[in-house]
Amino acid sequence: MKFLEELASFFGRFHPILVHLPIGMLVLAFAMAAFEKVKKTVEYGSAIRFSLLLGAFAAVLAAVTGFLLSKDGGYEDDVLDFHQWLGISVALLSLLSYRLYRDGNTAQGILGKLKAQRFVILLLMVVLLGFTGHFGGTLTHGKGYIKDAIPSDIKAAFGIEDKEEEIMVLENVQEAEVYGQVIQPILKARCQSCHGEKKQEGEFSLHNKESLLKGGESGSLLEAGNKDKSELYRRLILPEGHEDRMPPKGRKPITNDQIKLIAWWIDSGLAFDKKVKQVDQGQEIAAILKKLESPAEPTESPMLYANLPEAPGLPEERLEAWQAKGIKVLPVATENNYVTINAINYPELNDKDIEDLMHIKENIVQLKLGHTKVTDQGMKLLTSLPNLVRLHLEHTGVTDKGMEILKSAPQLAYLNIVGTKVTEKGVQQLSSIKSLKDIYAFQSGVKLNADNLKGNGNSKLDTGNYELPFLESDTIQY
Repeated sequence: MKFLEELASFFGRFHPILVHLPIGMLVLAFAMAAFEKVKKTVEYGSAIRFSLLLGAFAAVLAAVTGFLLSKDGGYEDDVLDFHQWLGISVALLSLLSYRLYRDGNTAQGILGKLKAQRFVILLLMVVLLGFTGHFGGTLTHGKGYIKDAIPSDIKAAFGIEDKEEEIMVLENVQEAEVYGQVIQPILKARCQSCHGEKKQEGEFSLHNKESLLKGGESGSLLEAGNKDKSELYRRLILPEGHEDRMPPKGRKPITNDQIKLIAWWIDSGLAFDKKVKQVDQGQEIAAILKKLESPAEPTESPMLYANLPEAPGLPEERLEAWQAKGIKVLPVATENNYVTINAINYPELNDKDIEDLMHIKENIVQLKLGHTKVTDQGMKLLTSLPNLVRLHLEHTGVTDKGMEILKSAPQLAYLNIVGTKVTEKGVQQLSSIKSLKDIYAFQSGVKLNADNLKGNGNSKLDTGNYELPFLESDTIQY
């Protein structure tokens, strides 16, 4: 059994070699068929059939070896599934195309009907071949391999936006775990597409502590307490374009601040179980760590709801149904029926769920909808909440359009739009809400940083773009 597994793995390794032959032969067959269609006097029948026969045979062989290679593991399942089934589809269509081009126009029945559309089938095969190659490239080079390399001027001309990486925002960075909440998110964002649980180039993975300490095919990559003897750090600071630099050319580069944090972590002795406050920090590292901190949320005050009218009782059956989904319904105080809705355990919450919550609209004073699937459409429902005072929409799909709708919210005092696409235009729409005191727009589309929102002196806008003091070490070159 072991011998057969090893033999399958051996033949699977030929997939990258064999996969280029069907690409060339099948595309050549399509090119000749297209030219023959345009130039009626030209006949490439024999050449087309030969190219399709060879291409179909190679496509089947590539599909088989690709399947064997996939058994070795180390690939993203969703991308692998697309690549695998598209490859099988190309192989089947290439066989069908050869059959349709083989006998001229003599076939009858279903084959006869298909022959009339054989060029369309050949075209479909080539299109699928392109998608198969795309997902194959994604498996080996990571997502965004082609798109990320498009020149910025071309991206701007066609409106192509770079996907913003998800950055962990910490409420109190000094209380955060050094590895789990500071270092690991950096490694996940910059390195795990090639060195993760599923894909391990160089036999190195850094998705957990054990893998990091184990190292790769060249041995250990970390030397506790000494960044200069750590191969991981050495590769991060190599000049751009160097073949050993990580992340490699074509991937989103790691920032200087992130490199400094990794160096600090290595020099600290690879603190896996310590909090930030337990590790020595120079002035420079303390300043970099501070950037990871989210703006503090104002303390809850009972007086915030003092002027609201008395709320009706709560329907127990609906409360149980919401709790079962993961939507937390938390009382604000024992002497009233006001509640906070928290969807932290139900990221699937959408606009339809908000519609269901309207059964207790008089009771809701705070909505925590961060990281859910709520959209601008849901804002129409939120404006009908007569007692809504605090609203969290961080990392949702709301935009300026949603802010324009939300401007009629009657009692809103606090709004969190951290990590959204809301811009200055959307924020200006909120100036009509006289009760609005605080707007938090860190990592959003809002670029300005003003003490007060223009048009409404009561509202304070915080974008998190704080100015840090200049340090001499900022001039260090890597």
